[in-house]
Formats: sequence, structure tokens, C-alpha cells
Amino acid sequence: MKAAKAACATSNEIKIALAKKHGNSEFFITECKNGPTRTGMLQFDGIAIYKSWAHPNIVGYEIKVSRSDFQRDNKFFGYMPYCHELYFVVPTGLIDRMELPNDIGLIFYNPEKKSLTTKKKAIHRNIEINADMLLYIIMNRLESDRLPFHTSKAEYWQDWLENKITNRDLGYQVNCKLLNQIQELEKENSRYRRFKEEQSELSQIREILKKHNLSTWRNAPQVIDVALTRSYPVELDNLQAGLRESIEVIERLKNSSKQNEEII
Repeated sequence: MKAAKAACATSNEIKIALAKKHGNSEFFITECKNGPTRTGMLQFDGIAIYKSWAHPNIVGYEIKVSRSDFQRDNKFFGYMPYCHELYFVVPTGLIDRMELPNDIGLIFYNPEKKSLTTKKKAIHRNIEINADMLLYIIMNRLESDRLPFHTSKAEYWQDWLENKITNRDLGYQVNCKLLNQIQELEKENSRYRRFKEEQSELSQIREILKKHNLSTWRNAPQVIDVALTRSYPVELDNLQAGLRESIEVIERLKNSSKQNEEII
């Protein structure tokens, strides 16, 4: 039977979906060899080991993302002695269940939903668990430089390059947010500088008033008003207007600062 047109997916995407499927309930590893490196060595795309002493179950996964890869590969027969169940995992519609031997299962991966669907259940077979493969798994877990879900560093960096645009979009959003915050901080800093300048001017005004024996410690507006209503030179009228304006500006800045502190 001819298979339907398949959706596009990468091997790495399918490995991630398998890892999520097994979660913390089972042990899952990718690129699992059947023992030490040697001639004729086999390598599973994925292996899941169910945590049960009474009913041990090792499930092997062979991932295919193209028809040509599936059609030219028959090494999966060699995987059978190492796992109780064997599944092909492919993008939806890549192959038909009738194209597989009866005891091998089939799982479809949906790239849009990033989900797995079992189309054909694998037959559970009794096997003798291979000690070499288990030893390889133990040694593999001790490797500190292993890249999860990748067969090589080249594959890892290829995935990184493919995701670069997505990362750039995220960086753009973060950058815009930071720029907005920086602009707000600059505005707040500018208001604070003006506030400090007004305080400095007010201090100078107070010193001048003290010089003329005018106390501004209490009832400053009334004291200044009385002083300015006397027959002083006209320049004091200008000083009064400037002082009132300065006080109003300072009060506004104080209120603005209090509001900002409450928000923070």
C-alpha cells in the first residue's frame, strides 16, 4: 500500500517528543549503542527502559524522516535481540503500517502539534537482556560532554542555526522592553536632576533671606510675603515670583517622586 504524503519533521524533534513521552517514569536515552565501539556495532536512535524488576521492558526506536532513508535501511532486523519491543517513529504518513513486519510497531509524529500517535502496537517479545548494552548505557550516562538528542556537535550546531531566527526574535522583544525601561529611567533621572537643581536654588534663596534677617524656618510663605510687601526695590517682586514658581515646581517633583516610590 502506498503511504500518504508525509509532513516534514527533523530527527531531533522526534527525539524530544519521545523524551517527553517517557518523562520521569522510564529511563530514556538517544543514540544508544549495543556495546563498545567495534565493527558491526548497532546504534538505536532511542531506547526506553521501563523501571520494573518483575516485568522488564526495553523499547527500541528507529527514527526515519524520509522515504529514501526508510527504503534503503534494513539494519533494524539486527535490533530485535536487544529490545522487547521495536518501533519505527516517522512523520505522519511517511510509511504505512503494512510496510513493516508484523511484530514491529509504528508511531506517527505530528510536527504541528508535536505529538506522537501509535498507529500499530509492537509485539512484546521475550529476550535475554544484553549486558554489553546495559554497560554502555551506564558508561554513556557518565559522559559529561554529551549533547542530548544529537549524534554529534555538528548536528547540535545545525539545530542552533535553524533556531537562530527564533532566538533573534526573542532578543528583539527583550531589547525593545529594555529600551522602553531605559527611556523611562532617563526621564525619571532628568526629573530628579531638575529637582536637585531647584533644591540648590532654594537653599541659595534661603541664605539670601537670612542675610537680610528674614527667618524661613517656619511659615516661610507668610514671612516672604510680608517681606516682599515692604517698600523694597522692585527686584524683590521678581524674586517673589521666582521663589513661588520654584516652590511649586519642587512640590510637584516631590509628589512625583512619592508616587514613583509607591509604584516601585
